[in-house]
Amino acid sequence: MRQILCVLVIAMMLAACKKDRNDDPLPEIASIAGKWRMTEVEKTENGKTSWYPVVYYDSPVYITFRFDGVILDNNGLPYCCGPDSLKINGVPFEIVPKADLPANPSCAFVDCATCPTWEITQSGDEMIVGACTTFPKYKYVRE
Repeated sequence: MRQILCVLVIAMMLAACKKDRNDDPLPEIASIAGKWRMTEVEKTENGKTSWYPVVYYDSPVYITFRFDGVILDNNGLPYCCGPDSLKINGVPFEIVPKADLPANPSCAFVDCATCPTWEITQSGDEMIVGACTTFPKYKYVRE
């Protein structure tokens, strides 16, 4: 009898558990949510703009767009000097964290000169990210 009571109590406790948040991507950013690897950088030389492969010195550069639009770095920490909003294929999206963010100790050593909005052009598994007009654009592929 005691075992049956314990099983019932445990079953009730498990049934009462609920997920605290929904990690499904918001509809506005569903197309870009997930992990992306940088592959190319746009450079202008002698008035001609071309794409060049990214040279990795240690490991590939990744960014991850979390379910709420927050941008994470290679280590899953908040991206240093990230934007306040995104423009995805011309549609604006304000980044508002919907879950706690750990501190990124690397950001203490970064002098930010950020752009408030990143322009993103995404098609299928390829994405081009441009910050300000003075910064180069980067091409990413979905991992």
